[in-house]
Amino acid sequence: MLEKVREICGESAISPVMEYVFENAIWIVKNYCHIYDIPEGLETVVIDMVSDMLMSGEYADEYGTGKLKSITEGDIAMTFDQNFGEKYGLKDIKSYENRMRNFRRIKW
Repeated sequence: MLEKVREICGESAISPVMEYVFENAIWIVKNYCHIYDIPEGLETVVIDMVSDMLMSGEYADEYGTGKLKSITEGDIAMTFDQNFGEKYGLKDIKSYENRMRNFRRIKW
């Protein structure tokens, strides 16, 4: 799954930040669904979640710093929207909840 995330993000190698975000997404899915292993049907949810977290700019500048707001060409200056992830719900588990609901188990 991590290799697919690497391809989606357009990176040549898997970085420690990518590994951390991947492990975090796995933990979120396992805890939400109350399961010990990720079934094949949830792999796409994990991949989407990791890609969204990385591309939102929330974890590291190397994966983007949000949506580009403005560019100045003289002496090159770029401004990014730092709240891009928050505005579009990339931090919110609710955007993945419908896809995970079928895999959720009762917690004893």
